Amino acid sequence: MSNGQFDPPPVEGAVLLEAPSVQPLASPDPATTDWVPLWNTQGTVTPTTQPSVRVYRSTAQSIASGTATSLIFDTARYDVGPSPHWSAGTNPDRLTCQVAGIYVISAALRFGAASGGANRFVWIDLNGGSSNGGITTGGQTGIAWANTGGPQLSASTVVKLNVGDYVRCVVYQDSGAALNLLNSTGTDMTQSDFSMALLGGMQGPAGTAASYGTQLPASPVDGQEHVLVDSVTNPSYQWRFRYNAQSTSAYKWEFVGGAPKEVIINADEILAATGSWIDAPSQIGPSFIVPRAGDYTTQGWANFYAASGVAAGYMGPAIAAGSPTLPIAWGTGGGNLQGGAVCNGTMTVAAGQEIRQRYYVTGPASTHVVSRLMWVTPKRVS
Repeated sequence: MSNGQFDPPPVEGAVLLEAPSVQPLASPDPATTDWVPLWNTQGTVTPTTQPSVRVYRSTAQSIASGTATSLIFDTARYDVGPSPHWSAGTNPDRLTCQVAGIYVISAALRFGAASGGANRFVWIDLNGGSSNGGITTGGQTGIAWANTGGPQLSASTVVKLNVGDYVRCVVYQDSGAALNLLNSTGTDMTQSDFSMALLGGMQGPAGTAASYGTQLPASPVDGQEHVLVDSVTNPSYQWRFRYNAQSTSAYKWEFVGGAPKEVIINADEILAATGSWIDAPSQIGPSFIVPRAGDYTTQGWANFYAASGVAAGYMGPAIAAGSPTLPIAWGTGGGNLQGGAVCNGTMTVAAGQEIRQRYYVTGPASTHVVSRLMWVTPKRVS
């Protein structure tokens, strides 16, 4: 007998099964967590927070008449996830998916008052794939507008996104002249706001796509990756970093891929035998100003020669006009024969400092240096 009830008699050959034990989840606590997953958190997927982002524009944006224009945002109200969904420095009109799943996406906007035209529209587009309607549309059309009280517009949708997909808020008006889209503020969220959030339920795998831009993310998480460039339109280097939160170094962005920054000077210059470290008189270097503080590996090459006598020269990388502290290369050449010198090593450099290849001549006053090269590769940066 169990729970005051008589158990039925056993049936010959029957197998008695133990009822499964149901245990309430002890973590996360709904009272202290902004969302509660609908699955067993003891598995391999245990997100700590719901991926979501909301951005706004703090100044009015002028919208040309008759032209679909994406809204450029400048401030994040919040941006939570394994990686940032929005960047102020790179494509500030986009919210980019970092975790695959089903998202709710919303926009709330307001045009300034103006007469003329018949349309004031807003739509949300996916991956820049539509110039007329996108994945959802909101707004007003066929109205005789008065020059009082600007229209309030909104659009929202639910859509499945993959890692790397992005959405934009696009507006259109045909008043016949440029018209301001009014700004939101820290407390007014109705005039230039754009948001998206992953809906509850089992998530897809965390995104592994690296962000891309001229600045490393400001609030990185462990394992986050970023491709650092000096220009998004014509980069001279592309360095991929992974953030290692467990590193005991102050430089937690670790270099994981990319080609060295190469600087070449082919000019033939004469170096004075001064008995000290000097620069070439016309074209200093090669040199490179590092974008981030960190440890950098440098390699250098130069050819020395003299029209008469034997040229003897040293070279090595220094910080600006200082003396080299890394292994120094030595090369000789005489009778117009060139002697090559190679040096390499790792040095710690502050952000904005210049790594410069410098020279020390012990041979004749007419010692030449030619075919100068330097390669710089980050090891880890802050």
